[in-house]
Amino acid sequence: MKNHVGLFATVLLIAAGAPAVVSAADADAELAAQVDRLAQPYADSGTVVGMSVGVRKGDQSVVRGYGRFSADDARAPDGKTVYEIGSVSKVFTSLLLADAVANNRVSLVTPVDELLPAGVVMKRRDAALPIRLWHLATHTSGLPRLPDNLDPSDPNNPYADYDGRRLAAFLVTNQPRKKPGEEMAYSNFGAGLLGELLAQEQKTSYAALLESQVAAPLGLTDTRIKLSDDQQARLAPPHLDGGPKGHTWDLNKLAGAGGIRSTTDDMLRFAGAQLHPPEGKLGQAIDLAWQVHQKPIAEADFAMGLGWHVARDGDTRWHNGQTGGYHAAVFVSRKHDAAAVVLTNTATGEVDQLAEQLVRMLAGASEKPRKFDKRVVVAPETMERYVGKYQIQPGAVFTVAVEGDQLMVGLTGQQMLPVYPRSDTKWFYKVVDAELTFKVDRAGRCNTLELFQNGVRQTAKRIE
Repeated sequence: MKNHVGLFATVLLIAAGAPAVVSAADADAELAAQVDRLAQPYADSGTVVGMSVGVRKGDQSVVRGYGRFSADDARAPDGKTVYEIGSVSKVFTSLLLADAVANNRVSLVTPVDELLPAGVVMKRRDAALPIRLWHLATHTSGLPRLPDNLDPSDPNNPYADYDGRRLAAFLVTNQPRKKPGEEMAYSNFGAGLLGELLAQEQKTSYAALLESQVAAPLGLTDTRIKLSDDQQARLAPPHLDGGPKGHTWDLNKLAGAGGIRSTTDDMLRFAGAQLHPPEGKLGQAIDLAWQVHQKPIAEADFAMGLGWHVARDGDTRWHNGQTGGYHAAVFVSRKHDAAAVVLTNTATGEVDQLAEQLVRMLAGASEKPRKFDKRVVVAPETMERYVGKYQIQPGAVFTVAVEGDQLMVGLTGQQMLPVYPRSDTKWFYKVVDAELTFKVDRAGRCNTLELFQNGVRQTAKRIE
């Protein structure tokens, strides 16, 4: 997840005389043109395969689609295209907590221990300090980012087999590193646990709780964990950064951390509810989740509502998320009555900058389209020279393959990842700060592969 350190340092609204009278259609067309100007370069540059963008400003709303439904399908995505929203799911999970509080089923300070199944007892860093529900919603629980017994049978779907048995086993053996409230440390496990506890409290599943308490009341007809046949047909196929095929994720017992699928139409409707909460308990819950519940502890921290990160302007709430083939970003500003939603079927955090730009544009700032570096293209026959296995140390082997027009590299025990060319021989990862150099002899054969990472160079020799 990115740290948006400078976010909203200067958001300006400038009044310059009496506004001209324009029709609603003209205003929508102008807003759409502004969105296109900022969003289209992401598709034109190949940064995303497909992307749906929605913005809302007052009574105006615009949804636009860019790129392709998939690398193999030239249809343009739209507001009804389904995407995985990853960690944006945490906002929904925390809203379920706020809803449970509004309906007097739990309180923010309810100890987690009280909702655990019989026989499951968590260890504490301090015997007098239990983890409370609000700690899970503000990443201050002291729980790790991920459990140490994740151990997926399929690394491309890492959460799918993390069931209730594994979750309980981790809870009873985990020794917290920090006391609750001592540190802000992002925890997928904590958010997933929160969703599961809230579902168990109501003797239902997380998927059913999400639908009954949030999706149905707000009219979010495509916001689900499990998709219908129609929704599955509208799910944009996943891609890794750079375009290779990615993988959908199923989060099982940790669904509250990132298991939701949705559309831009639904997410823009959800953002509208944050701007103007409905009457009743759900509206009270939205307002409760919007409030600041945790101030920054370290200098780099963001303040937090329940689930929401609070931007540096003190007003805008945001969250982003990424899975094995998707990325999502949602920004909402009550001060400017504005919201921006960006969903893509490409696992790239680059679109976070677009979401920021869009909400600043809606606030009145002048935003310039992003300029992307010209992509280096390497001939297929050149990439084929590198295909093989390279041993960097005993038991650690790089596997190099070509998938379509993409060079893929995997290290023993890790998934294959795309690398990108700086030249014919120098390639880099986007997911980590590392570079690979293929050493080619005069005959055009590659015999060694050099890894440069963390200031250290290591050589791997071809073994196949």
